[in-house]
Amino acid sequence: MKKKNLPYFKQKSHRNYYILTSFLRRKFLPSLKKQSPQHYLINQNYRKYLKFIKLTAKKYPFFLRFDVEKYFPSVNHQTLLEEITLSYQELTNKSISRRFKKIIKYELPKFLKISPFINQGLSLGSGLSHILAGIYLLKLDLKLKLPFLRVVDDYLIFGKNHKKLERLLSTVIVPTLEELKLSLNVKKVSSGRFHKDKLDFLGFSFHAGYFKISDERIEDFKQKIKEITYLTNKKETKAVIKQLNNKILGFGNYYKLSSSKQVFERLDGFIRSRLRRYINRNKDSYNKQANLILTNPAIKSLGLKSLREIYQRYSQKNRYKFKKIKKIKAKTGKLTKKYTYSNLEQIETKYQYGIIIKKLQDLTTLITNINKKLTKIEEKIKRQN
Repeated sequence: MKKKNLPYFKQKSHRNYYILTSFLRRKFLPSLKKQSPQHYLINQNYRKYLKFIKLTAKKYPFFLRFDVEKYFPSVNHQTLLEEITLSYQELTNKSISRRFKKIIKYELPKFLKISPFINQGLSLGSGLSHILAGIYLLKLDLKLKLPFLRVVDDYLIFGKNHKKLERLLSTVIVPTLEELKLSLNVKKVSSGRFHKDKLDFLGFSFHAGYFKISDERIEDFKQKIKEITYLTNKKETKAVIKQLNNKILGFGNYYKLSSSKQVFERLDGFIRSRLRRYINRNKDSYNKQANLILTNPAIKSLGLKSLREIYQRYSQKNRYKFKKIKKIKAKTGKLTKKYTYSNLEQIETKYQYGIIIKKLQDLTTLITNINKKLTKIEEKIKRQN
């Protein structure tokens, strides 16, 4: 069967699937955590992944990135059931229990039969499919003796030598995938050296020690914004802004970890321009007041979120989180304070409060002077009368 004719499919959740998922997690995860604590089944924090890449790249300067072609539809049911027992025995050095045998023999085949393909395919959006997809490639994970990161079928392997990574690909990775009846996605195989060659992983672009948003993800985000703000849509402005906010919050909170301030500012401008165009779609084209009325503050008052604000909030909270006030000995022998960003912020707020108080005092003096002048004028009018 050709892999191109295998589409992805979804499946409804069921109470029994939750029970099976929790059972498999209890069996596999404790021993997997000891052997590879950075595995995606244990740790799904992207911030830790990026930190791991930065630290490991210093010791292992070369990388190899690859993924499996159409992984979920290509999973073979028979080999999956065999690999569950073999991977468990290799991880824990224990034999499977009676309940485990019953689950493998009766309950898991019922779940797998829902697939539209004969003896093939895993569904998307199910917790049980997630854990089974993780177990299916454990055979390859256990053979990799170098540091690596894996997210479902997306691999990033670190190495000290480019030739060793090439040898690993030809002698270990490709044969193991063939044993599991899977094929390598040749288009997405990339290798190189950190800080010299560009690496795209998990939607981030890592180059010269910095993480940025990959160009593909930026274009995908723009396309989604365009789809929401098509002029053929006949939705109210509030509904469109709500859809835009959902996309902005999802994209912003995921990519706020990267150096994305300028990209966020450009995307904010793009979103605002699309929204202006959508709001003015039924207005006269010669109306020149539309752009003056829909200024940036006016659009913000409508409830539109900002990617730049998400980035600013994150940087203020986390960038200087672990820095503390320290007393450092200067060359003179005196103790001088080292100010952090939080201290400078407090000083700035105090200074601003002082300016506000001075302005209020000036206003009160002006009001008192005006009142005095008014009383004098009233007295003059009374005398004349």
